[in-house]
Amino acid sequence: MTASIPRPKVWQHRRLITEHAFDKLRLIDCTLAEFDAALVQPLIIEETELSHGDVKELLLLIEWARPLHVVVVVDDVHAEERIVTIYEPHDGRWGDGYRVRR
Repeated sequence: MTASIPRPKVWQHRRLITEHAFDKLRLIDCTLAEFDAALVQPLIIEETELSHGDVKELLLLIEWARPLHVVVVVDDVHAEERIVTIYEPHDGRWGDGYRVRR
């Protein structure tokens, strides 16, 4: 985690989407095809090392109808990147184009 934030996301492993994240997509009326297309150029806006060596990334997607935040856990041991949840950021909680917490 030495690179500066924000920075473009580079997918290194296979992507998995959790059932919770899939349900969140349905709630915001975003299809898997739309979501997959939006994942082409995400931006990492936060990064946290988890206690067991995984890394949690908060991504910003702006290539959809509305901005989305996506939480991804990068698991190098299992060579996968799990999309844990997806949500629309609230204006009152985020500044600088949904990149920085207020």
